Amino acid sequence: MKTTIVYAHPWEGSFNRAVLDEVCGAVGEYYLIDLYADGFNPVLSREELKVYAKGEALDPLVVHYNQMLDDTDRIVFIFPIWWYDMPAIMRGFLDKVMLEGSAYHTDSAGLHPVREIRETYLFTTSSTPTDVLVDTFGDPVHNAMISATLQIVGCQNIVWENLGAIDGSSRKEREEFLRKIAEMLEK
Repeated sequence: MKTTIVYAHPWEGSFNRAVLDEVCGAVGEYYLIDLYADGFNPVLSREELKVYAKGEALDPLVVHYNQMLDDTDRIVFIFPIWWYDMPAIMRGFLDKVMLEGSAYHTDSAGLHPVREIRETYLFTTSSTPTDVLVDTFGDPVHNAMISATLQIVGCQNIVWENLGAIDGSSRKEREEFLRKIAEMLEK
């Protein structure tokens, strides 16, 4: 199974980097989209917007990322939750890379996926406990990313795992989170 990993964290010493290392070790063959290391610009410019509706991209990284996604059976997103949402660079990835004609097409009935990605995983971390993200802040990952974006562009069997309250988490809790990730991906 060909996996594409989409990683969004600027600091090499973060726990998200440990998650990335665990995922890379568990999946076998993979493409890595490291948004910060790649220097991805998440801003959709006026010039890019002019060609966006045609399913075209001016950013060579967007073209390259879509080539990877065309060869993907499983996608893994890794990012921290900041201010109860994904980082701007991840939002920009979704905004710029999920193009008409490559990720979806439209007709009078709405949006429809172009490609099917059989497995989708989101591994996130947050200072906020997971139950508070879901119950108090409206479940931003499910509502904004999973339901309103990923399902529409053909991502299937979506699983979200969050290590909430990470600032106070123990070494054991972090190790258990990494072990759970490896078990999920090695199946």
